[in-house]
Amino acid sequence: MRNWSLYFIIKIILFYAGYINFHFFVNATFALWLIFSNANPLLMKIRKWVSIPIGIVLFYFDSQLPSLRNIIPKIPQLLDFSFQYYLELLARIVSWEVIAFLLVLFIAYYFLSKKLRMSTIAVIAIMSTLLPLRANMSPLAYDADGQVIGLPSDAQLTESLDEFFIEESSRTAFNRSQKASGVPFDILVINVCSLAWDDLKYIKEENNPLFQRFHYLFTNFNSASSYSGPSIIRLLRSSKGQQDQRDLYKPPVEGSLLFGNLNKTGYQVQLALNHDGKYGDLLKEIRNEGGMSAPLFDNTQATPYLKGFDGSQVYDDYSVLSNWWDARMKSPNERVALFYNTITLHDGNRALDGSRLENSVETYSRRTHKLLTDLDRFYTKVNSSGKQVMIVFIPEHGAAIRRNKNEIVGMREIPSPNVTNVPVGIMFTGKADAPVKTNIIELPTSYLATSDLISKFVGKTPFGAAAPSPESYLKNIPSTRFVAENEDSVIMKYGSSYYFRSNDINWNLFETNN
Repeated sequence: MRNWSLYFIIKIILFYAGYINFHFFVNATFALWLIFSNANPLLMKIRKWVSIPIGIVLFYFDSQLPSLRNIIPKIPQLLDFSFQYYLELLARIVSWEVIAFLLVLFIAYYFLSKKLRMSTIAVIAIMSTLLPLRANMSPLAYDADGQVIGLPSDAQLTESLDEFFIEESSRTAFNRSQKASGVPFDILVINVCSLAWDDLKYIKEENNPLFQRFHYLFTNFNSASSYSGPSIIRLLRSSKGQQDQRDLYKPPVEGSLLFGNLNKTGYQVQLALNHDGKYGDLLKEIRNEGGMSAPLFDNTQATPYLKGFDGSQVYDDYSVLSNWWDARMKSPNERVALFYNTITLHDGNRALDGSRLENSVETYSRRTHKLLTDLDRFYTKVNSSGKQVMIVFIPEHGAAIRRNKNEIVGMREIPSPNVTNVPVGIMFTGKADAPVKTNIIELPTSYLATSDLISKFVGKTPFGAAAPSPESYLKNIPSTRFVAENEDSVIMKYGSSYYFRSNDINWNLFETNN
């Protein structure tokens, strides 16, 4: 293999260090090609031109970066990233410590190659990667009671997934025939980009004071997607069961649009963002796929806060929401339903002046604390107005701020439970001075459950002396089995184990950070 031996030795060291994957069969095939092409002059000429491109593509294939199949269609979006964000991503992918180590390895290889047959060592190293594979030939799976069971077949898992979507297609969770009555109240849905339970625990914010205000808290809520567009569409279509990822960009199912249903019951629908919504045509998706036709609230009067990952302006959350509330208080509408989306926590956002050298991972904890403090401050303002309001706090997905063995920090190609298990809470005004009893919902749930609760609150107002007990609203709350998807991958819970499938190929056990 000549100098290609170094290529394989480097890859295998990075594999054992956890920086990359190593697909044995394709790498072994490439190694065999390099070895046997030496025996034929024509193959030697072909090898000279094709081996380097193959080696580069294979290295990328073994890396933890998104697949080229997903990257290529997103090139126009990637070109919108700011230069600083490119540098930050590069620093996550390329470690200076690793570069220094590889330099030392190269020097050692140079001297050892004069005394040892390095191609033999490379072949032994390649074969050694079969050892962990052999150790995991029979991984353990568990049933719902935690008992060890045999691994289900691909056919069983595929059938279970198909059955899930068939069942979901018939589920509904909004009483569209009712009319809002009783004590009028507003509904504010605050949709937060990049915040999962795993992120909160990692930065030690899981007990933030804002969460103490929640009258309802979901601890096992699946956002079902790890990217903004699909997650938002799922939320806006939450009055029907969970859709297959491929159906999200088809016309919405009749009766699925949450805010359309609220409008039908007597609410005026409003829309606000703390950004311009242009990246990835997010605002267009909110309107077309999410059915939000309401005029967009003018946020340009709010206080600028961050420079977005794409160079756009990100506004201060309290400032935007406070301005919106001031305008709402002047409105004669009896009932208003707001959808508010914030990208304050999005990867790649940085300080406006650009003077700080910190990257967005380092500032994530500070930005999260400020966001939660801003929302708590906004709650205080709304509460002091004396108006009855229900606020739904619901993140889109997590930030993947904790590095795992499957992906680098911030990458969310794999919709793992660490990214899609998000904290969802509901709080009401008028009870700030009294201790709040938080009703914990531990059932596996998703958007259908939030639509169900909102529908019940509209039908039987939670405000006033005649309000039902908080616990009564939780009766028959819909549970949803864990299935999360991105374009080419799906993770499904089967028994007590998670299974991962990519590109519609084979299912494999998936290990989470938890």
